[in-house]
Amino acid sequence: MKKKICLLLAVLALMALPLAASAAEFTLGGQIALYTIWDSTQTNGNLTNLILRNNDPNFQHGRTKFSAEKSRLFFLMKGPQLWGAQTTGYIEFDFDNSMNVTTAAGSLSASPQKARVVLRHAFFRLNWPSAELLMGQYWSLLTEDIPDVANPGSDAGWGNPYFREPQIRVSYKCGPWDMAMAISEPSNGQQGTTLDPSQQNNNNIYDGESSETPRFTGRVKYEADLWGKAPYYGKPRGFSARLASSWQRTRFRAFSTTQARTFGQDDWATVSVTQNNQLYLNNWIVEGSVFIPILTSSTPSNARTLSIMSQWYVGAGLDVAADDYSANSSYLYRNSGVGFSKGVPFGFYDRELMKRYGGFVQGTYYFTDEWYLNLVWSMNKAFGVSRNATPFSIPGEIPIFGSVPNFATIDRSSDPAKFNQAYYATLYYRPIQALKFGLEYTYARSDYFQLRNSTGNQGSTTALSSKSDVGENHRLLFVGYFYF
Repeated sequence: MKKKICLLLAVLALMALPLAASAAEFTLGGQIALYTIWDSTQTNGNLTNLILRNNDPNFQHGRTKFSAEKSRLFFLMKGPQLWGAQTTGYIEFDFDNSMNVTTAAGSLSASPQKARVVLRHAFFRLNWPSAELLMGQYWSLLTEDIPDVANPGSDAGWGNPYFREPQIRVSYKCGPWDMAMAISEPSNGQQGTTLDPSQQNNNNIYDGESSETPRFTGRVKYEADLWGKAPYYGKPRGFSARLASSWQRTRFRAFSTTQARTFGQDDWATVSVTQNNQLYLNNWIVEGSVFIPILTSSTPSNARTLSIMSQWYVGAGLDVAADDYSANSSYLYRNSGVGFSKGVPFGFYDRELMKRYGGFVQGTYYFTDEWYLNLVWSMNKAFGVSRNATPFSIPGEIPIFGSVPNFATIDRSSDPAKFNQAYYATLYYRPIQALKFGLEYTYARSDYFQLRNSTGNQGSTTALSSKSDVGENHRLLFVGYFYF
């Protein structure tokens, strides 16, 4: 009986295939990509981690990496008309999810043979002549003007919010104007967190972080052929200017006394801290970008064209925009309270979101249709944090000599950077549309709040050399793409 049922189901499935094919058109595409990378330090493949200090012997040696993890596969489905709109669906995967080795500065990708399938995009949309409704996982409205670097995503954290999110988006075009609004899943930051309340009082006091509102994002863009076009990722584009902003509210649970690191107190001086209030903080970002064709072409050829693109932003708590790390995107600010634990003074602290601004400038010149050069400088910088400390005393008693720092990191494993920057120089060769090759040099640098001695191992305070607050990395990268 079971065999008959299985045979019947198989026959019905075969009969349904022509019906499904008649209802939708399927397109298969993607890319095969090979990256060859040499770094002067031990950093991650996307170059999104902080560069560990130059005096850290464990990480200041070269590394070579070969990877095909950014190879991608997508399915585009064109459906029937509905309410006067064209329906389409899109699913895209890559394999850029290697098992990771965690360090104090982030995660280092392990062997590419351990790469895992990752869902990049999964959405459907309804398109009218002037409007669009999109539902699913797609690029954020903050991620529209991306630098043309050889390893897309390596500029994330160095001046470009670059991430995908599940969302409901409505867009409307009116002549050269394009307006969009999105409601999306609230982000809990770059690093993994748990919502288990029993874990909220351990050293990783980001555990228990949660968001009670969705993320709201809006964007307005103007694009027109005012004096000619120049290529952006190979496609002609006229003058463009855009402004976007995003907001969400995040809840941070209170925690009992624990050890944290002071800001600017060299060698990670520790302080006992208590956050005795549950807080609701506003993560926000305002972003603007512009694309300017300089030398334009009135023919299908891109030869001898030049363009400049720039994007800048300012915001608070930017781990939710993939431009900071959760352990570094907020800090503790001492309020007026001071207490004692086993005779050691500690401060009552409230949490504040780290404010950062950043951006990039890009110049692109096409020598011929096959050869072009791309130059990028990108950065982000923290502001609004000082190294001050306040003398403490107990009201009505003799003043006690000493002080409690006004600012402290969230936990004793945090080591935030105040300034990140990177320079990219990339030479591309695209002999045909299906093939593209790139050779790139990158210089990346992280400047930290605190000076620190190098360590024999992460977490040790054993001094092995002079103090440093700078980490630098030099990268050579070759990439080959095959598009299909």
